[in-house]
Parts: sequence; C-alpha cells; structure tokens
Amino acid sequence: MTEFRQILLIQLRRLGDVLMTTPAIRQLHKALPDAEITFLTEAPSEQLLQYNPHLSEVWLLPKKMTWGESINFLKQLRQMRFDCVIDFFGNPRSAFVSRLSGATTRVGFNFRGRSWHYTHAVTLQHGVGYATSHKLQLLEALGLTVDTKDLLPEFPIGVEEKVFAMGLLEQLGVQPGDRVISISPVSRQPYKRWPLENFAQLADWLIEQYEVKVLFVYGPGEQEFVDALRRQMRYEALPNYDPPNLAQTRALFEQVILHIGNDNGPRHFAVAADIPTVAIFGRPLAMNWTPPNQNKHLSFEFNPGCKTQCDYPNCQLECLNTPLMIVQEAIAKQLKALHNPLLSL
Repeated sequence: MTEFRQILLIQLRRLGDVLMTTPAIRQLHKALPDAEITFLTEAPSEQLLQYNPHLSEVWLLPKKMTWGESINFLKQLRQMRFDCVIDFFGNPRSAFVSRLSGATTRVGFNFRGRSWHYTHAVTLQHGVGYATSHKLQLLEALGLTVDTKDLLPEFPIGVEEKVFAMGLLEQLGVQPGDRVISISPVSRQPYKRWPLENFAQLADWLIEQYEVKVLFVYGPGEQEFVDALRRQMRYEALPNYDPPNLAQTRALFEQVILHIGNDNGPRHFAVAADIPTVAIFGRPLAMNWTPPNQNKHLSFEFNPGCKTQCDYPNCQLECLNTPLMIVQEAIAKQLKALHNPLLSL
C-alpha cells in the first residue's frame, strides 16, 4: 500500500453521515499515523469534527460561492498537493472536487455519472450493516485492513462545552442527584416522526413511574414539535431553552442517563456519548443506523411489508406504527440495567 502523506476526506453534509465517517477517520489515522488528514465539509458539520484528534485540519466549503471564491478554493486545493482523496459523500460536487484536487489516488463510490472522477470506484453494498461499515469500504479499496469491530462514531468535545451543559441543566431546574432522560421527538422528515401523542404518553409514564426529569432535545426551528407534545402531557417536563450548538448538545448527553427519540442527529450524538439509547424508526432500515451487537442501543421499527420496497410518499406511513407498549418495555429493561450494574447492557 502506498504511504500517503496528504489525504483529503470529503463528506459535505448530513450530520449523521458526517458522524458515520469518524470510525474511518480513526482507522485511517491509525494505519497512516504520519499522514496529514484534512476533512472537507459544509457548515454546521465542522462542529462535529473540531476536537477530532485524528484530523490535521477541517475545511469548510461554502454552499454557494462566487466565481472568485471558486477560483481561490481551487488554488488552495491544488496547493495542498493531496496524493489521496476519499470521497465519502459521492454527490456531483464532491466528485468534481475529488477530480480537481489533482490527487493521483481518488476513491469514491461507484455512483452513476460520477465514477469516472475516481481512480478507485467502489460498489456500495446496500442494506448490509451499520452505516459506519459502509464508509470503511472505501478504506479497503486502498488495501487497508479495517477493524469490523471498531464501528462506533466519535464526537469529542471540550471542557467549555461540558461546563455549558452542566450550567444549562442547573438553570432548567436540575438538582444534584436528579436523574434526567432526554427525548428527541423531532425530525424534518415526516417518515421519521413517531406520533407526538406516543412521545407525550411516554414522557408522562417516565415521570410518573421512575420520578425522572425529562429533557426535550431539539434544534433551531423545531420547538413547535416540543410545544405540541407538551400540550398533550399531564406532567411537566424541563422547560424549553434556546437550542445550543452541536458540540454543546453533545455535552448534554453526558448529563443524562438514557436517550429516547426518532432516527435523527441527536440519537447519533447520544451513541457517541456512550449512553444507552432507544430509537424508533420509520422509513429507514434500523440495522443501517444502529450499532451492531450493542444491547445498549435499541431500535424499533414496524414493517407493514414494504420496508425494503418503500414507495414513499405514496403511502400512509404505516411503518411509524411501532406500539408504545413495546418501547416502554425496552426502556424498562434499560433502566433496570442502569440501576443494577451487574446486568449487561
């Protein structure tokens, strides 16, 4: 295998997908410890990588650039003299950047109309395994031996974010000794939203049965989901707050004992924070977004018979009909295991 010195990694957007590249970053750095590794992405994904110890630099690519900005970026790209580019994203823009980099080795997925930009076009094995393992397929194309057990995403944060999280919870009324469970009922995609009335009943049940405090996790423009949920509850959850940035949100998960929610970014943050999670899936396949062989991370999906041949939006989203009782039973087991450390998570 060639000993690359300057490596460019590309994953422009989608927070979950950027996090899914972090095991590949980690394994690449381990295999080539002397290489300078640069990661190219779009805002706000750089927040997921700002403390990543395996990267030399994180570049931000503006979503829109003037002609002059494009020329300056191309000059910067060529001046770096990358000898290897790995394009995890594989859209027309990232494929074009791969080509323009001038790198002699360019690895990407064999997507139609883009494969000619790469020297190594890899056919993605769809529907098989956790999404982080899909990213690792590109490393194998370079002749690297990947560790199929090293698949968990990585989202390091700093002391400043940890202090922020503790301060925010204190402002919201969390006292020393309180147990906090986070719930994220949000998603911008209708096919990922478990019914709000289910989340409302779930939150009431947790407060009544386990005497915990419930923290709703949401991002900018998503408070309407939480407000609608609150109107259906009998008990009070922790108050609303101004949505923090991504690293601060990740820090919040270090202060909670369990995370519950839809298939969304916060669930991936919670996995990276190494706390137990319970996720409810709709259209996406749960196996692709859940760490394998981990009882700590449970996922539930209802298959009306069309999960692998989805024709959304020509359906009634029956896949979101996971029964509340099944989710409650799983949460009860998670909480029992937390209460008794001898029980394996």
